[in-house]
Amino acid sequence: MAGLQGINDLKKLFAPLGVKTIYIKLLAKQQDNDKNQIYLGSGLDGVANLFPASIGTRSASQSTAKRESAKGRPKLEAALDFAWLDAQGKEHLAPNTRIIDYFQYPEVRLSGFLKGCDHPPDSLRRTKQAQYGRRILALGVRSTGRVVGYVLTEQTDDLANNFPVLPELPGARVLRVLPIGGSVGSTPFDLLRAELHVIVKGGWHPSVILRPGAASPQAFKGAQGAGFTLEALLGVSANAKQSPDKHGYEIKAHGGSRISLMTPSPDGGYQGSHTFREFMDKFGSDAKKGDGSRRFTGMYRSGFPNQTNGMVLVVEGYDATEDKFQDPAAVAVELRLPETGVVVASWSLARLANAWNNKHASALYVTYESRPSAIAAHGSDYRYHEKIVVGEGTDVWRLLRAIHRGLVFYDPAHSIYADGKAKVRPQWRVNTKQLVLAARVLYAEVRSIDL
Repeated sequence: MAGLQGINDLKKLFAPLGVKTIYIKLLAKQQDNDKNQIYLGSGLDGVANLFPASIGTRSASQSTAKRESAKGRPKLEAALDFAWLDAQGKEHLAPNTRIIDYFQYPEVRLSGFLKGCDHPPDSLRRTKQAQYGRRILALGVRSTGRVVGYVLTEQTDDLANNFPVLPELPGARVLRVLPIGGSVGSTPFDLLRAELHVIVKGGWHPSVILRPGAASPQAFKGAQGAGFTLEALLGVSANAKQSPDKHGYEIKAHGGSRISLMTPSPDGGYQGSHTFREFMDKFGSDAKKGDGSRRFTGMYRSGFPNQTNGMVLVVEGYDATEDKFQDPAAVAVELRLPETGVVVASWSLARLANAWNNKHASALYVTYESRPSAIAAHGSDYRYHEKIVVGEGTDVWRLLRAIHRGLVFYDPAHSIYADGKAKVRPQWRVNTKQLVLAARVLYAEVRSIDL
């Protein structure tokens, strides 16, 4: 036996693939069930949102016979682009891999990872596990978004017999974390905090943007300068694919009264079934400036009719008194005209789940202030404050509860200009003054930290 002998061997297996953090699951001596599945926790907090996935709804359970069953509660299934690694780092696709919320237990499990794979880990088969001894699952996300995994066993890898104690992952404590760029015992947040500390201590920074493929940042003038500048200082390219900004965290720089969280367009209601221009013709209004443009704006918050058009936001399929959700087909967020019942726009459970999943399991909110730059090309300078808010562990159910409570609201900025050009901005936001309150609903764990 040799295999992977030390923790650096494990890092060297994942690092060439662009993996930044390895997530560790110490597997049970006895497989959790006879379906060759792996237990990932008692809820989707920080799990489905931890890995890039395509989330869909499954039919609601009709069973009430099992322990803690919940007849009718919706299920979510997150399909992964997944591959197993062998000891040489070669990838073997496992096309049926899913993360499934088995609500009747309640449990979340990794499933389907053996089916259709040409070289799956034999040690994960329930009938074979006894001969491998201690087993440790290692997972990481490639720079391409693919999730890759490797299983260390007592029989094949020396490292499995002397595996170090690693810190738990906040918000998903069934997993432990090993940052490839850090020392054993450090966390991704430790690395991010150190980098942010340097940026904060650096004082004022001219507005810049790091464009994809560029060797260095370039001067930038525009409303998004604060976010682009912070990303550039952290080495993160702007307009990159949906992936964590840095060390697995979505980083939000904010300096106004509202903070944007996500921008999913509706997939139902009038707007979801008509073109954008048809929607604007019917529900938009002429701009007050009299410039020939048409707008659809305003704040839409659950339980509070909009003062201009009377529209109200409703979380359908949610019983707030019992804190229970119905069948997934009935769960949606709708923007309605109360008097007529017309659904102006709606977002399905799957649409919201996928949009929120793109924000990932953890987020970090950084306040900034600005001033005019002495160099015209930059437009502004930014200074980032030392007090930050960190939220870790989330899922779509938390998002829906925050929308129902009015903490997360719809704040669109749609326009069709006089020249016919369209601007589509379906923004979901929180008030800055309510950030900590909203975060406590949105995330499993929330921390206010002074860098």
